[in-house]
Amino acid sequence: MTAKCLYEGCLLSVHDFSFSVVIRGGLNDEAVLCTSSRTYAIKFVMSSNTILIMPPPSSHGSSASGEELDTKSETGGKRTASAMAAATGHLELVEVAPNFEKLKSLLSERLYGEDTDSMDVEESTSGLYTWDDLLEKLQLSEKELQEGLKSLAAVQVGGFWRLVDKKYMHCVFELILLNAMQHDWSLQGLKEKEVVSALMADGYSAQIVIHCLATYGQRVSLAFEAGIASNGSYDLDSHVWELNERHVCLHYANQLLSSASRWRVDDFVDAWQQNLPSGVQASLDMLKGKILIEKLGSDSWLYPFSVANLPSNPAERFAALFRERPRWEWEDLEPYISDLRAPGKSVDALLLKYTRRTQPTAETPPIFTAR
Repeated sequence: MTAKCLYEGCLLSVHDFSFSVVIRGGLNDEAVLCTSSRTYAIKFVMSSNTILIMPPPSSHGSSASGEELDTKSETGGKRTASAMAAATGHLELVEVAPNFEKLKSLLSERLYGEDTDSMDVEESTSGLYTWDDLLEKLQLSEKELQEGLKSLAAVQVGGFWRLVDKKYMHCVFELILLNAMQHDWSLQGLKEKEVVSALMADGYSAQIVIHCLATYGQRVSLAFEAGIASNGSYDLDSHVWELNERHVCLHYANQLLSSASRWRVDDFVDAWQQNLPSGVQASLDMLKGKILIEKLGSDSWLYPFSVANLPSNPAERFAALFRERPRWEWEDLEPYISDLRAPGKSVDALLLKYTRRTQPTAETPPIFTAR
């Protein structure tokens, strides 16, 4: 396979038969080429010169197509070959950042929630998608699809990838925290078997309970707590989970933010800290990219404004940000652009393209406005 790839102004020729590629796109999409890990837009580039395509000559004086070449005597001692076709341009591949918005839209068609009777495949599969279904409908490489599913906290249920309804997930997480307080479990050492058993008694699926633990924490290895049996084998029943303190704090912060459109900062912090489990300390730094703070008179107020609800396209992202605020300080702006992905372009390059920076004095923070 031979392809041409335009990346950051450099023309790269790729000659590799060791990997496969696939072209993806619907009837109304611009086709893209996907490797196992990246996605490229396919661009046709016109050439100022006509490119003639000829078959290579064989060692017997004929072309690869079998046509005899002209003899030296007929052409003044020069050999000639016939052009089979003419090309007016060539295709170039330009790497593009993955767009997970359509993935989120597809998985949102049927959320997993309280009305889901079981973890088995439901009678109707309308609005449900397997891995192969998603690959067929999305313009993503396999690695990018894996990243998208992870970023959306999707779970595979009965062969279909699902998003869990937020209210249902929060309910499961709340029950985990409630049981931890009732049974005096450490949030840094939750035994999977005990947690699953407690929530299954309330009618919750073991798979969703474990998915909740994975979403809000991480599995840890505690060999000193009977995790290793006497014969040296690992006991699957001894899996231990540690909840992420920031995720615990965000859970309770989201509850408060959904109860009122605006909060006085001091009142919010007090209410937030009172709701948290003992030993967990809240900090407004945890809410970067989740809230904005503005000063009205002598008071500071906060309101929800989540980066998760903003477009992934850089141009659309900056347009949405400047609709919200015409002027941004870097400390406020950074959490809303740090996740942007544009192949070959850094965050500084994106700032240069979409914003104007002003800084009256060296002591004052820089201000960014729309370009």
